[in-house]
Amino acid sequence: MPVAERSRERVQSRIATFEETYDSFPINQTTLSVSAAAYRRARERCHEGTVDAYVRIYGDSDDVLLVDGDDGAVVPNVVLGPEERLEAGARRAVSEATGVECSVTSLDRVTILGIRNDDDPDHDPVYRLVVVLTGSYVDGTPTADAAWHPTLPETAVPRY
Repeated sequence: MPVAERSRERVQSRIATFEETYDSFPINQTTLSVSAAAYRRARERCHEGTVDAYVRIYGDSDDVLLVDGDDGAVVPNVVLGPEERLEAGARRAVSEATGVECSVTSLDRVTILGIRNDDDPDHDPVYRLVVVLTGSYVDGTPTADAAWHPTLPETAVPRY
C-alpha cells in the first residue's frame, strides 16, 4: 500500500479513536508544500507515527509551562507512534521534557496536515495529525529547560 494511502488511513483511524474518547473538538485541514528534502522526511515520519501532540499545561495561578525550543519558548510536544495512546503519550512527553506531572483535561483542536512535495507536485501528499491538548499541573518542579510563564506566546503552539 502506498505511503500516502497508508498515512490517510492512519489519520482517519486516529480521528475515530479521538471521537470515541472526547466529547467534541474542531477538525481543520490544511496543506503545506515543502521542499523535496522536507517531503522525504515527512514520508519517513509517517512510518513512525501520525500524531504531533502539543500540550498546554496550566499551573495553579494560570501560568503556562513552556520548554526551550529552537525558535524560543514552546509548549511541550511529542510525535506519537501508531500504537501510543494520546493522553499517555502527552503526559509522558510533558514529564520527560519538563519534569512536571500533568493531567490532560481536553482535546482542543485537531488539524489534518497534508504535506505536498513542492519540487514534484505529482507526488501524492502524505498526511499527519496535529493535535493541541490542554492539561493541568499535578506535581513536580520544572527542569532547567522548562519554566512557568505568565502568558502563552502566539508562537508557542503551531497555527495550523
